[in-house]
Amino acid sequence: MQRSTSQRVLDRFYSAMDPEMTQTLTAEQKESIDQALLTTTLVSRHPVDIRRSFAFLHRRYFVVFLLGHDHRKSTRKTSAFGRVVSTLGITLGIVFCILSVLLMLYMIKSALGIDVFKNFHVGIWDWFLTLNSKMR
Repeated sequence: MQRSTSQRVLDRFYSAMDPEMTQTLTAEQKESIDQALLTTTLVSRHPVDIRRSFAFLHRRYFVVFLLGHDHRKSTRKTSAFGRVVSTLGITLGIVFCILSVLLMLYMIKSALGIDVFKNFHVGIWDWFLTLNSKMR
């Protein structure tokens, strides 16, 4: 029978501890340590859990992407400046993505020759064609 991931994590933790110290722990202390370990390690379940490794330049690298609710009891201390900077960064990122999508849609519309408003052009397509002809 195969052991669960949580049991393997606990076994690995206790094998790294000094055996004499492990023997002095009470059942209540072990239960508390087990609960803390399983809460703070990657054993907990996430709705989105993507783990990939890849080889690059004779070495192996890994990427981990986890998404889900934060179940930790303590809250992280953040400064007001940090919250403002992260809010501004996220807002600018979203605006950039929206503008990029709109520009891409405009370029596709222009390449297909679709005119939404007759005799009105922003000029981005003409600029792109001029730039493209100068590159040749």
